[in-house]
Amino acid sequence: MTPNQQNEPANLEEVNIKEININPNAGESAKDLGFVAYVIGASVLVGAILISATLFYNFKMVFKRMDAGSTIVAAQNTQAQAAVPSAAPTAAPAAAAPSGPVNITLKPNTPYLGSSNAKVTVVEYADYECPFCEQWFKNVFPDLKSKYIDTGKIKFEYQDFAFLGPDSNTAAEASHCAEDQNKFWQYHDYLFNNQGQEGSGWATALHQKEFAKAVGLNTTQFNSCLDSGKYKQQVLDETAAGKSYGVSGTPSVFVNGTIIVGAQPATSFEQAIDAALKK
Repeated sequence: MTPNQQNEPANLEEVNIKEININPNAGESAKDLGFVAYVIGASVLVGAILISATLFYNFKMVFKRMDAGSTIVAAQNTQAQAAVPSAAPTAAPAAAAPSGPVNITLKPNTPYLGSSNAKVTVVEYADYECPFCEQWFKNVFPDLKSKYIDTGKIKFEYQDFAFLGPDSNTAAEASHCAEDQNKFWQYHDYLFNNQGQEGSGWATALHQKEFAKAVGLNTTQFNSCLDSGKYKQQVLDETAAGKSYGVSGTPSVFVNGTIIVGAQPATSFEQAIDAALKK
């Protein structure tokens, strides 16, 4: 993937996640999992689906998860647009989620929280402009921090998955400039605590320089770092690596290499971590 490709606006869908368990002996059952994520890609036509006269702003997406139980995850946005003649979407499907744990390799000096010798490593791929990443940070992360990070049970690492436009890349680059001054996590927290509306311009370079001052950084050093594009390639590389591991939306969190997608309840992550700790 080239830098130019990374900076092109992604074709995004805000989705509600629904799990459908298919059992040939018992028919189909569905349940709303009650969480949301941002995903890359557009519509996928499954079987002979008849498209009604109303074209939705975001078509129904179907991802097949290749683990036991023949589970598929379906996502559908309900925002409607003007009526158009029946037509089938032709976009390629998003990359399938990994069927099992993946071996995630990060650079040696990646900032982390918790214990470097912890039995369980949790890696989050997120975008500073993603509203569901903000939800995860505010509603899930505090619980994980108090129960697992502060107690040394896990090693927590953050990786950029900047795909919501140029400002996503700028914010990610700025966080690494803050890392140069040993304040990566302070800056990371500031961005999510002060996140503006996606695409509103809140994360431009000009605003990043204001944030740096608020966080207490040496602004001369920070501004020089950001203006030079010092970490542009690193952000692109982290995003590309995330895709290679099966990340297609944010937030995506790996617990010892097993992916959990979306701002799910804290209990979903606790169960995965507890299970990994028992192995």
